[in-house]
Amino acid sequence: MQPKSTVNRQVKTEIAGIAGLAFCGILVETSMNVTFPTLMGLFHTTLNNVQWITTAYLLAVTLTIVLAAYLQRSFHYRTILTVSVLASFFGGVICAAALNLPMILLGRVIQGAGTGMALPLLFTIIMTQVSRQQQGTYVGTAGMIIALAPSLGPTYGGTVLDLLDWRYNFIFTLPLIAIFGWVAIKNAIKIIKQINDFRR
Repeated sequence: MQPKSTVNRQVKTEIAGIAGLAFCGILVETSMNVTFPTLMGLFHTTLNNVQWITTAYLLAVTLTIVLAAYLQRSFHYRTILTVSVLASFFGGVICAAALNLPMILLGRVIQGAGTGMALPLLFTIIMTQVSRQQQGTYVGTAGMIIALAPSLGPTYGGTVLDLLDWRYNFIFTLPLIAIFGWVAIKNAIKIIKQINDFRR
């Protein structure tokens, strides 16, 4: 089955939902960098240990992306998307409620797995539901949305740290993850058949 020449609203909304989900994950990843001195004092640990907040997240993202082809062959598209949303959300909850560094690391690994599942799904949707003539535009737009996150992260993290507390880096993104995730899952139900037909 070839992608349609005209991209319908459901597909556009699905792309926006998954791109927003990935954006939230990467935003928090870069926003946490400015909190390292605060976390070092709070948890009485070294910079090397605190840096694992970023390293563990990136390792989880990378490993999950590497496994993306296997996951998409072995599991239903909606299942992967649902797990991605839940991992992103509950990983953030764990981080926001963390009482020590290991809890934050656990939450970040879970969130990293969620982001690592979302990114390949985003481009799967584009390649299966968008015509070849329009794929460059959609890939570029999705890439731009995701690329904004590392740029905005330090400013976001610094502002939150100055005005409130480092935990709000996660708290403020939880409603966004829930909204983007709900939008993505809702629209995924309507386009799964086309994706499965494309794979066959």
